[in-house]
Amino acid sequence: MMLDADIVAVSPATVYRVLSKAELLGRKTKTKGTGFKQHSGPHRHWHVDVSYLNTCGTLYYMTSVLDGYSRLVIH
Repeated sequence: MMLDADIVAVSPATVYRVLSKAELLGRKTKTKGTGFKQHSGPHRHWHVDVSYLNTCGTLYYMTSVLDGYSRLVIH
């Protein structure tokens, strides 16, 4: 519920209905199940992977940077 100095009270459902009728809600297209878009060349998309090792009660964090195209370890 939105209140503005006790003058206006509008429910979220009303706001959604009004914006829908005015076609002001930018609808997103559903991309679920379409798969991953492979990049066109190396070094255009990198992934960061963080994992940890527990050795004798001490946590060691291992961070690696992978190239999304060739799957090589960058750093």
